[in-house]
Amino acid sequence: MNISQKLLVLFTFFFLFSSNIALAGPNEDLQAAYKRKDYRTVFRIASDFAKKGDRAGQYILGELYMQGHGVKKNAWSAGQWYKKAADQQHPIAMYAIGSMYATGVGAKKNPKLAFQMYTKAAGKGIPDAYRGLGIMHENGHGTKKNMGAAIHWYEKAAQKGMTDVQIMLSERFLNGAGVKRNFGKAFMYAKKAEKSGNPGVNYLLGLMYANGMGTKKNPYHAFRNMKIAADKKVVSAYYSLGAMYIKGLGVKKNPYHAFQWFKKAALKNIPLAQHNLGLMFLEGKGTKKNPYSAFQWLSKSAKKGLPASMFLLGDLYVDGIGVKKHHGQALAWYRKAADKGVPLAIYSVGAMYANGYGVKRDLRQARVWFQKAAQKNVPAAKKALQRLNAAKK
Repeated sequence: MNISQKLLVLFTFFFLFSSNIALAGPNEDLQAAYKRKDYRTVFRIASDFAKKGDRAGQYILGELYMQGHGVKKNAWSAGQWYKKAADQQHPIAMYAIGSMYATGVGAKKNPKLAFQMYTKAAGKGIPDAYRGLGIMHENGHGTKKNMGAAIHWYEKAAQKGMTDVQIMLSERFLNGAGVKRNFGKAFMYAKKAEKSGNPGVNYLLGLMYANGMGTKKNPYHAFRNMKIAADKKVVSAYYSLGAMYIKGLGVKKNPYHAFQWFKKAALKNIPLAQHNLGLMFLEGKGTKKNPYSAFQWLSKSAKKGLPASMFLLGDLYVDGIGVKKHHGQALAWYRKAADKGVPLAIYSVGAMYANGYGVKRDLRQARVWFQKAAQKNVPAAKKALQRLNAAKK
């Protein structure tokens, strides 16, 4: 779930009874009832406390209504009890009613009140409130947008062990999303979240160990983490694991295993995996040669905008590999790749004009394209220009 959507977090019972409970008996009875999941008894005991004005009893009653435990689920009633507890400075109740104001669940939506309640709860050290304030500062809900303040609160939440925030910060610092790129912090937060068992963390650590981001390169740890992530169905890890098997990074080179992981990723519509799968079918690497399948997979990645695939698709149409020869289609794909800045594609457009393939022969246009390719240091383009110059003499 995207962290910006994860506002309303329901708590388990903390039984933070205030000091006005004189007897331990009812408190112990309530806890015993909760342990055996006798929520009706929990509701009865909490109601007695709540009606006497005890803030913890009021909070627990809110929880019971919110979760439908021991009483019919009723978010509005939950909100009323949360508010009573929050008015008495119950820290978690402050966060809970703040979440209701933020989402409009159990209370009328009011971002400003949500921000105020989160601020109060944060002042009492509630980590979820830190995250809530981060979200509100980032999106400008209930306060002005302030990314610096958002990161400040996110980092406070992360330091308190909130795994989802740690993962989010690791991704942000790794990619420079909304924050200055900082590989050291990216790695630090990923390591903090490592024990959570979230396979997304293994994927992030695999990337950083593989590329030496925030830590020394370590192929063994890169492969180990990426394999854990892939085995737990993190789709992005499928492609990375395939690349590791191709390169022999942290594992012995194995084209067959590379092909299998690229195929898994390709079936999940990852363009780079579709491109690599096409190449492996084309070359017979890790699988039998299959020009038709090569064309099909390269078509998929080309249509998703991958420049290298666009160029190769042009080659396949020119040579009639896996598809019937079609110079018009070849030129169209070369142009698309050229527009993306692929040097050999720029040269190939020039060659099509020079030879009259898929277009009327036009040496003037050919020269324009060859010059562009020569500026990108394509040797064949420089030779083509020499030939055109020699022909003019």
